[in-house]
Amino acid sequence: MVKSILLRSFPKLAAKARLKFDKVRGKHLLLLPERVVILNETAASILTLCDGSQTVSSMSEKLRASLLKDAEESGIDAKPDLNTMKEDISEFLQEMVEQGWVVISTDDKVNHKKQK
Repeated sequence: MVKSILLRSFPKLAAKARLKFDKVRGKHLLLLPERVVILNETAASILTLCDGSQTVSSMSEKLRASLLKDAEESGIDAKPDLNTMKEDISEFLQEMVEQGWVVISTDDKVNHKKQK
């Protein structure tokens, strides 16, 4: 079961974390003080959207739309379930929060001011 508070929350990378694409290795990296995490494509796609202006639900919808477009272009008949994606993304972000790599805000007034 997805935690509803997380679906309405606004995740963003912690101040100590930074995303980078390593052109030499062809890998997405999460740079942290004294640590580098090599990300897979899915993790990089999720963390790229963690800018504090989007809810987990809106991030899930964007990622699903991107997957549907890629599947259509490849001729694959795949339709990822939005609720399953929300659960998976929510679970992933919860782990990132526990690691201290992502912070969560539930104050949408603050986030709406940032978007303007």
